[in-house]
Amino acid sequence: MGQNFHTEFEYDNKINKSITIQNSYPKGGQRFTTTNGKEYVYVTFWTCITNKASFDSELEINFSTNLFTIPSEPNINFKLFLPNEEMTLEKEKLPNYGLDIISFLDENISKPSKLKTVIEPNSSYLFYSVVISDKGVNGTIRAGFELQKDELIYKLNNYEINCGKIAIKN
Repeated sequence: MGQNFHTEFEYDNKINKSITIQNSYPKGGQRFTTTNGKEYVYVTFWTCITNKASFDSELEINFSTNLFTIPSEPNINFKLFLPNEEMTLEKEKLPNYGLDIISFLDENISKPSKLKTVIEPNSSYLFYSVVISDKGVNGTIRAGFELQKDELIYKLNNYEINCGKIAIKN
């Protein structure tokens, strides 16, 4: 994989054995209007989690349906989504990384987002995350996953959201 990602974290300790997480830059910044007329701004990201160990790792992420604010943007409401479609590197140069974001949001705007999968030894799993807000931000959105022990954290402009885990399956 090239250097077309924003952050990379390598974990090799007793809890997170041989896990690498790469998070992309954002794409999007376009507007989306729901069927009831509510307008949002969205950005799309991708994440690649690589399991370099000789055993399976189970990835589990849950994003709430609730809107929330972050300290750097206290007047803007945000919501997070995990589209079911798997990301591939061939989509990297496409708008929204090849995700049909409008269809996804039309169908999932009020649903919780969950992801649960097993990453096999010496394999990677690429997936999307989408951030929507009720207003555009003044500046750039940066977001991505990190591990703190076995807890998965999603950082949105340095605001930490506990959202899941990566568990070793022996």
